[in-house]
Amino acid sequence: MEIRHLLSFKEIVEQGSFIKAAQILNYAQSSITSHVRVIEDFYGRPVFDRLGKRVVLNVFGEQLYRRVLPLLAGYDDLCGLKNEVGEPAGQLRIGAPESTMLYRLSPVLQKYKSMYPKVELIMHNSTCPAMRGLLRDGSLDMAVLLDRVAEEDELICKPLFDEPMCVVLPHEYPAEELINSPSHAVLYTETGCSYRQIFQQLLSDKAIKADNIIETASVEVIKQYLLCNIGVSFLPEIVVRKELGDGRLKSIPWETIDPICVQILHHKDKWISPAMAEFMRLLEEAAVEWG
Repeated sequence: MEIRHLLSFKEIVEQGSFIKAAQILNYAQSSITSHVRVIEDFYGRPVFDRLGKRVVLNVFGEQLYRRVLPLLAGYDDLCGLKNEVGEPAGQLRIGAPESTMLYRLSPVLQKYKSMYPKVELIMHNSTCPAMRGLLRDGSLDMAVLLDRVAEEDELICKPLFDEPMCVVLPHEYPAEELINSPSHAVLYTETGCSYRQIFQQLLSDKAIKADNIIETASVEVIKQYLLCNIGVSFLPEIVVRKELGDGRLKSIPWETIDPICVQILHHKDKWISPAMAEFMRLLEEAAVEWG
């Protein structure tokens, strides 16, 4: 017994006629009749009572019809999937550091969700090394990292934008450059953060003591600590752009030939789903405007 046999059976019931069902399904009447015979042979009992020239659905046929309807509805859904594979849907797991998630991805996410509401986005915030591991083991579909560009084993990297970075100082800081200021702590991002290592090197190069340390994974917390004159830090300029503009904070731009870059990463063997392809496309378009 096959789906086509059940489709014929359903059509006969709904049309009330073998002849009409054959016309709608574009079968010869003999084919329709043979389809019903296959069903009856499978169950070992008739589904229609043949009363003279009339064919009437019997009790067993009614039971079969009720159970066939959801089965064929599911079959239609499966067939329809062929036409939907190009439409973004399903789940998309994206990793990004907090600063990128808040200040670069927010408008991209807003546009993406307005275009593709059927996609369930799962956003994961962690350090760049941790997210590389999640890409390699398949826990993430893609990541938007903020790091220096490097050769990536098993991963494909597409650089998008060199993110301006700066040393950030409280408005009340006693100098316009980094100095040893006992009253100010060094505000570090979490261990493993790409630009924490750069900040540590900057402090070392300037012989700044880092004995008074506060560490937190949140750039928003660091920004509040800067506004409260608690310490100094090293952040993407976009995180404090508003506060620099209104004079509540001040900064020292970071100049380098090896910049921190917003970049898309995914596993080299990862299938690029329509949902993932569209997110990457919108992100690339947005990155053009960041400069």
